[in-house]
Amino acid sequence: MNEISLDFLTILLPSYMFFYMAISVYARNKARLLNRVASLLMLSLLFYFMGEYIKTALFPQFERQIVLFWNAPMLLVTISHLVYLSMLVGGIRKSIIRKTVVWVYAAPLLSLMLMLLRFGPHHLYQPRVDGLSPLNPLMLVLAVFFVGSYILLSIIILLAAWATTQHRKRKQMLARLLFSLFLLFVWILVVTLLLTLAYITSSISIALYFSGTLLWVISLRALISKYDFLPSYRDLFHTLFKSAPTAIFLLDMQGSVREMNPRAERLFGSPANGIERLQIAASLYYEDGTSLKDRWSDLPAKQVNAINWEMKLKVPGQEGLDMIVSMENIEGAEEGLIILHLTDITSLKATERQLVESERNYRHLAYHDPLTGLFNRAAVHEHVNRKIADGEQFALILVDLDNFKSVNDTHGHLIGDDYLKHIAALMELHAGAGDVIGRIGGDEFVLLMPLHSVDEKQVYQEARERLFPLTDAPFCYKEMLIPVSFSAGVSLHASHASDLTALLRKADEAMYAVKRSGKNAIFLYDPGGTNLVKAEANDK
Repeated sequence: MNEISLDFLTILLPSYMFFYMAISVYARNKARLLNRVASLLMLSLLFYFMGEYIKTALFPQFERQIVLFWNAPMLLVTISHLVYLSMLVGGIRKSIIRKTVVWVYAAPLLSLMLMLLRFGPHHLYQPRVDGLSPLNPLMLVLAVFFVGSYILLSIIILLAAWATTQHRKRKQMLARLLFSLFLLFVWILVVTLLLTLAYITSSISIALYFSGTLLWVISLRALISKYDFLPSYRDLFHTLFKSAPTAIFLLDMQGSVREMNPRAERLFGSPANGIERLQIAASLYYEDGTSLKDRWSDLPAKQVNAINWEMKLKVPGQEGLDMIVSMENIEGAEEGLIILHLTDITSLKATERQLVESERNYRHLAYHDPLTGLFNRAAVHEHVNRKIADGEQFALILVDLDNFKSVNDTHGHLIGDDYLKHIAALMELHAGAGDVIGRIGGDEFVLLMPLHSVDEKQVYQEARERLFPLTDAPFCYKEMLIPVSFSAGVSLHASHASDLTALLRKADEAMYAVKRSGKNAIFLYDPGGTNLVKAEANDK
C-alpha cells in the first residue's frame, strides 16, 4: 500500500466519519449545550485530521507551519472540549463551569504561544527522515502532558459523577464513558512510549493515534444517541408517540398489548374488553394465511430487532389492510417489552398491483399479435435468437395460407379475421411440447419445433402431425364451410443454417416451391434443390 492510500485510510476517511458524527450529534438536539460541545469536539478532530492529510499528501513543504500553527492548536482545543464535555455530563454546577472552562481552554493554547515566541518554529519542529518524532523534546513533553492530563482530568470528573449518582441508567452510561476514556488514555500512552523507544515510526504512530481516537469518538456518539442525558427527552418521546402518523403498540413478551398510540386506536376502535385484552398478533396475517400469533413462539427468544414484514391486518367489521410490520426490543426495560410499528401501505399496494398488471398487459401487447393472441414477429425473432444462442436444434416452419385473399374479397375482412383466429386456435390445439407459434404477417405463421432427431423423415412426420389436422377442420361461416389450405416450408438449425436470416430465407424458398408445385403441402428445404417436396396433404 502506498503512502497516499495509507493517508486516505488513516486520515482522510476518518475525517469524513468525524464530519458525519458531528452533524448528526448537533442535529439530534442543537438546543442543548452538551450536544453542541460534543459536536465541536468531533469537528476539532476533523480539522486536526484534515491538517495531517494536507501536511502529508498535499503540501509537505509547509509541514512545520501546518503542525505548529494548525494541528497543535486543534489538538489542544479537542482535549479542552473533552474536559468541558465531561463537566457537562458529570453534572458540575453551571457557576463552577463558567469560572473554570475559560482556563481549561486558555492554559494549553497560551503555553503553545509562549513556546513559539520563546524558541521559534524552527527550533520546535525539525522534519526527520529517520522515523523519529520531528517534535522538539520540550514540545513533545508539552503535548503529552496536556493530552494525558486532560484525559485523566476528564476521567476523574466522570468517576466522581459515577460514584455519586443514584440513577441506574446514568450510572451505566458513565461507566461506559469512563471505560472508553480509560482505554483511549492507555492507548495514547502505549503509542507514545513505542514512539519514544523508536519501536515505531512517526507515520505509524499517527495512524495508531487516529485509529484509537476514531473508535473512541464512535463510542461517544453511540452513548449520546442511546442514553437519555436530558430528562426533557422523555416528554419529547411521549409527544412523538402520541402524534406519530403510524400505529405504534407496546407489547409484552406474550404478545399482549400494554399501550398504543391514537393512530393505533383508530385502527381497532376502543376495545370493549379493555386494551389489555387486545390481541394484535392474532389480527396480523402472513401471505400463507397464518397469523403472527401462530408464529409468535417461533421468534428466537423474541430477539426481533430489525424484523420487517408485509402483512395483512384483519379487523372484524373492516376491510383487510396491507401493512408494513416492524418490531424491535426495548433495551434496558425492567421487563421484556417490544415495540410494534404498523404502517398502512394499502393504497401503495393497490397502486403496485395496478402497475404490475399494466406492465403485464404492455408486455403482452409488445410480444403478441392483437388479433390471434399468438406471438408476433418481434417475439418470434427473440425466441429464435435465444434458441440459436443456446445451441438448440429446432425446425423453423413458415406457413402461408392458400387463397386467403379470396376469403377476404368474398366474405369481407371481418370474416377474414375470424378465419385467421380459427387457424391460430387449430395450430395451438395441435402444437407439441416446446413449440413456439407466431403470426408474422397477414396470413403468414411461424412454428418453431424442437428437433428430437435430424432425420428428415422424422422431421417431416412431426411437422405433418402438427399442420395437416388444419385441413380437416374447415372454417364454418353461416352454415358454409370454408376449406383450409396452406403452403409450408421447413428449414433446420443448424443443418441448413446457423442464423435467423438464413433460416427464414431457406424456409421461404421451400414455401414458395410449394406454391409453384400446386400448394397444400409441406416442403423441407433441400440444399441441392433437387428434391424439395416431402409431402402433400393427400399423403395423410
